[in-house]
Amino acid sequence: MPTKQELLAAVDESPAAVADHDKARWLSLFAPTAIVNDPVGSVPHRGAAQLARFYDTFIAPNAVRFRVDHDVVCGDEVLRDVTLEIQMSDRVTLLVPAHLRYVMTGDAQIDGLYAHWELPAMVGQLAGKGLAAAAVSGRLTLGLLSNQRLGGTLGFTRGFAGVGRRGKRRAVELLAALGTGDYTNAEQEFAASPVLRFGRQTLRSPADLGARLAGWRTGKTIAAGRFVSVSLTDGQAHAVAMLEFSGRSVMSMTVFVDC
Repeated sequence: MPTKQELLAAVDESPAAVADHDKARWLSLFAPTAIVNDPVGSVPHRGAAQLARFYDTFIAPNAVRFRVDHDVVCGDEVLRDVTLEIQMSDRVTLLVPAHLRYVMTGDAQIDGLYAHWELPAMVGQLAGKGLAAAAVSGRLTLGLLSNQRLGGTLGFTRGFAGVGRRGKRRAVELLAALGTGDYTNAEQEFAASPVLRFGRQTLRSPADLGARLAGWRTGKTIAAGRFVSVSLTDGQAHAVAMLEFSGRSVMSMTVFVDC
């Protein structure tokens, strides 16, 4: 299995290739059947042909810079807490808070890239640029239709749906309840037999998870599709909690820590 340093070096190749607009190099970082789900909630892209169309639609026309706040390496996964700086024209630059989850292969290729960011907020930010955004919006729409066709365009728009603000609020409240030992209220938020993980450990109960979350504070919170991701810190280390909703209940929670 690759070392932590090898996994981070492999992940760093992606923003480097994006910055250089090197399509071939970027595609070479992915395993043959890799998935890119960007944003989470939209229909994923799988395999070299679909990833190439993804690149042509969303990366090639823009200048994208990754502002990395923290990295967490847990087993074969890298969680990256970032802000994406996307320059779409001379007059339109967007700042998009994100959590990026990279699932890596045994030879340090990317097998899955899951980008958690909020499509409605990004579109709202773009609309706030006024007339300068009109040409950018038109170009994006044409690029979607040209590269993704109607089906792919509709698949992208599925990224507008999800648990939204209510899910974010409930996720933060649940993490607070777990961290302070309020297990009675916390357990009511979970589905029957939820999947609970802390690092590589699978836990049996919300109380087990809460014991490990004592002293952790919440930060950046993102709703993407049926997931809410939350930045955590205990003042020294950093983590990312990933909660998956089914209806109003949390069916799984994974806290990614260095492990």
